[in-house]
Order: sequence, then structure tokens, then C-alpha cells
Amino acid sequence: MIAAVSKPSMSESQLPALEIHSGLTLKGQLSMVKDVVLTGKFEGDLQTFGSLTVAEGGVLRGTIDVGGLVLKPGNLVEARVRVGVQAPLVEKTPDESDKPKFSGWKRGFQKLKELAMGKA
Repeated sequence: MIAAVSKPSMSESQLPALEIHSGLTLKGQLSMVKDVVLTGKFEGDLQTFGSLTVAEGGVLRGTIDVGGLVLKPGNLVEARVRVGVQAPLVEKTPDESDKPKFSGWKRGFQKLKELAMGKA
């Protein structure tokens, strides 16, 4: 297995931000590659290689590991914060050497979907 650290590709950096809207409360772990905008509530561990914006009305409690952080007036953040998270680890398998596989963030996205659908 060959592992390398690289920056997200252009298509990943151009992904629309995940928005957690007001009226929505999420609890658990969230691991993303793209930006996150929070106007609702999140409790738990949040990691993104993009930036996190906690806008007016946003409430965040837990642990934050992000590439960038924007705090707008009118929010509440009670968290351990780490800014400047490195780009995702890219794993290449011998038979798929030209197709990188990102580890971790897909599991986080699947968990988020399960939480949103009430299956977790």
C-alpha cells in the first residue's frame, strides 16, 4: 500500500458546502472534505478539510478540527478547536493506482445520512 498526502483536487474544493440549517440538531461525528456552514445546532466531533462557518444562530458543542474557521456574530461555540487540518490521506491500491480512495470522510458522510434518516 502506498500512501501520500495531497491537496484535494479542484472538483473537491468546488463542492457546495454542507449546510446545517436552523431548526436542525445533529449529534455525533461528522467528517467532511468540503466546507460546512452551521446555522443550526451540532453536538459532537466535527472535522472538515474545508472551512467551518458558524453563522448567526449556530450552536456548536464538542470538538472541531477544521482547515479554516469563520465565526460570525450571534453564535455559541463551546469546543476544543484545532484550525489548519492537513489534507486527507490518499491511499492508492496496486490495481487502482490512478484512482485515489479517501479514507474516513465517506464513513462520516454515511453516518450523517443515517442520522438524518433516523436509522442511527
